[in-house]
Amino acid sequence: MNELIVKLRFLIPTLPRAERAVAQALLEKPELICFMTLAELARETDSSDASVIRFCRKMGYSGFTDMKRAFANALNDSNITTVEEIRKEDSVLDNLHKVYKSNMQSLSDTILLADADAYEAAAQALLAAKSIHFFGAGDSAAICQLFYFKFHRLGIPGSAQQDAVMQLIEASNLKPGDVAVAISYEGKSRTVVNAMRIAKERGATIICITKMSKSPLLKLSDINLFIATSDVTVGRDIVARRMAEQMIIDTLYLTLLVRSEKDYTKHLNSTSKFLEMNKIKGREFK
Repeated sequence: MNELIVKLRFLIPTLPRAERAVAQALLEKPELICFMTLAELARETDSSDASVIRFCRKMGYSGFTDMKRAFANALNDSNITTVEEIRKEDSVLDNLHKVYKSNMQSLSDTILLADADAYEAAAQALLAAKSIHFFGAGDSAAICQLFYFKFHRLGIPGSAQQDAVMQLIEASNLKPGDVAVAISYEGKSRTVVNAMRIAKERGATIICITKMSKSPLLKLSDINLFIATSDVTVGRDIVARRMAEQMIIDTLYLTLLVRSEKDYTKHLNSTSKFLEMNKIKGREFK
């Protein structure tokens, strides 16, 4: 059942009003569909038969009967996972367990949203890339720096500028064959969206890592990789999303490492040898 709940939750922001009403009703009462005809569900949600059918197809089903069967099967072995919020009275150890559960749930839900074709397209784009550039604002910029470092160790040209003006300059220097990876949870960061507008004009391939929602970033992106979060954070700072973003980039990085015809392993070993120079040796402790 958890897979259907995840799909419903993250599809809702992308839907028009009538289809959103159907999704919201099923999110609140997933058993609803099992006891209703197509016409009854349309009436119950103040939508139309056509809207329900369109929603079924967006969920990945051929029609109402197909989706009804899927919900019935899922309800028979219902396993909806919930994540508890962190409260003032919780111990630090309690919070450790809750953050762990939230992170694990986010990773699992992100996998449920994964589109095989999109991931393959992203991997192929990176394999063929002349250079790879990361764009993010705020704490997304920290993730960009981490993965620029990893790809740069392979000898792949690229960048991960933190300054907004420098990101625009970097985007203006992109060319066809270059790849821009944009990381923005809501897809509304002005810095990132403006940089991707320029990257689009320059002919670069754009991969975005974001939540499933209508956003300016998705309109510019060539390849969309979606993250899901089940967060326990107080306020709007969604900690668990970083784990999902890291999983996606790590997956693409390791795929590139093993699939590429270039001997990246040799290059990685070479840079690792020189990085050893930055480590304090045992005799230096004496």
